Amino acid sequence: MLGLFKNNKMFRTLLVYQIFSGLGGGMFSIFMLLSMHLLYQNPIYTGVAAFLMAAPHVFSFAAGPIVDRRNKVSIMRLTTLLEFSVLALLSLSPLQEYLGVMFMFSVVLAFSMSALFEVPAGTALLPQLVQEEKIMEANSLIQIVSLVGGVTIAAVLFYHLGGEPDHRFIYGLSAAFVALAFVASLFLKDPAVKTKEGEPPPSYLQDLKDGAKFIRRSILLYTTIAVVALSLFAEITIVNRPMFFEYHVGAQGYVVFVVMALIGGIIASAFVGALGKRFRVGQFIFMALIIASVVRIAFVLVLPVQFAGGIALMILYSTLAISSGLVFTSLRQKIPPKDMVGRVDTISRTFEALFVTIGALAGGFLGSVVPVVDYIFIFQAVAYAVIALFLILVPSIRKLPKINEIKKADNGADETAF
Repeated sequence: MLGLFKNNKMFRTLLVYQIFSGLGGGMFSIFMLLSMHLLYQNPIYTGVAAFLMAAPHVFSFAAGPIVDRRNKVSIMRLTTLLEFSVLALLSLSPLQEYLGVMFMFSVVLAFSMSALFEVPAGTALLPQLVQEEKIMEANSLIQIVSLVGGVTIAAVLFYHLGGEPDHRFIYGLSAAFVALAFVASLFLKDPAVKTKEGEPPPSYLQDLKDGAKFIRRSILLYTTIAVVALSLFAEITIVNRPMFFEYHVGAQGYVVFVVMALIGGIIASAFVGALGKRFRVGQFIFMALIIASVVRIAFVLVLPVQFAGGIALMILYSTLAISSGLVFTSLRQKIPPKDMVGRVDTISRTFEALFVTIGALAGGFLGSVVPVVDYIFIFQAVAYAVIALFLILVPSIRKLPKINEIKKADNGADETAF
């Protein structure tokens, strides 16, 4: 991974961009739900905020052809400016109840709409800047550096603020990070896909059909189904996470366990980047999800009685969950042709976002009716085990080779390419 960083100047620039963009957006996502919970103490409001974070991404499919056919760096610059504006508004506006919940909902929606184009643009740009066999290493390195920064910032906030979040300060810091991401984007260049001279311009609808057809005829159909299901059940628990941690360990504990999750992500990224290519992909995902399911149940049972044990299990769970997520992301970049990565990624994200919105609303409802919030986390663990069994029972998933042995398919998504 260090060789990739040393020898690829454009990847280094993209890495810097992703670090600051991830820090700014990550802090917003984490503390916005906590803000909603602390301000209103209403699971329904928290669920609606989570819904609005995901809802714009239901239309990710519409962004795919635009990302594939336009300058991805320009898209990243424009969306980063919009994100900065939203965060600056939050940092300058006192987050007090008299502003009303509709103000908070509007801010969440605006930020989410900007990410609708920024995330797939960065995803589609990466395969154009690094070699195919380095994609997983590149994703892992981006995750490692971003999460190390996230842990550092979260730890500083925890000690500087005494564990009590100062929302205006946090969103001001997020805005500063996004501003730095915009500066980094000024040094990026996109080897954009251009229409050959004499060829008619591409059809927007045909691009969408080609992307959907590719997914339907390839192994990505099954991985997309799995990611959609995983996202649904994860979102149900995310909505209830502030209430869960506040009940068991207090608001300060929420920040502590966010840091633990980030540490788990660092471990996962280092592991996948260094050793992930040695494992058969299907078997690796299955084992990661099955063990994560068991660890999730153990975490819910152990945390109320032993804080240190809960920390260790949180790190382990995060390591397993993020490891499988990195593999899913790498497959979406590795398998499609380079000029189709954006469409394939955004179509997958559309279905993922659709079910995340359902999960957000369901999570808000369940949080208000389930007598013990711990049951919701156990429900997620059982669902993960079922999804893992679904994947391993699909022959084409079970037979997936190591990541570097998977060949890039043509536009027809010939199944023999896998």
